[in-house]
Amino acid sequence: MNVVICDAIRARRLLRFVYDGYERIVEPHLYGVTTAGNEAVRGYLVRGWSTSETSPGWRMYLVDRMEGLAALAEPFLGPRSEYNPDDTQMVRVYCRIGDDVGAVNPER
Repeated sequence: MNVVICDAIRARRLLRFVYDGYERIVEPHLYGVTTAGNEAVRGYLVRGWSTSETSPGWRMYLVDRMEGLAALAEPFLGPRSEYNPDDTQMVRVYCRIGDDVGAVNPER
């Protein structure tokens, strides 16, 4: 389990990392183990680049492919309206938004 990821989720801090050679800035929402057995983060890409999809949006990131992982001082408001805390692609959850007090933000 990666403490940096869980701390960022609890504190609602953006994560920065390089993935497939491109920098990503992500609002982390859920961190756990996928149905395929991989540690992964479900997050909302707010800045950065991807070869497959360049617009902001939901992504699943495999932790073992993240390089230079760091939590930024920059916060985000809380869960986005499309967030599903019971993501069916996760068989085990280490931490997620909603497990902390006051995590609901209905305006997102």
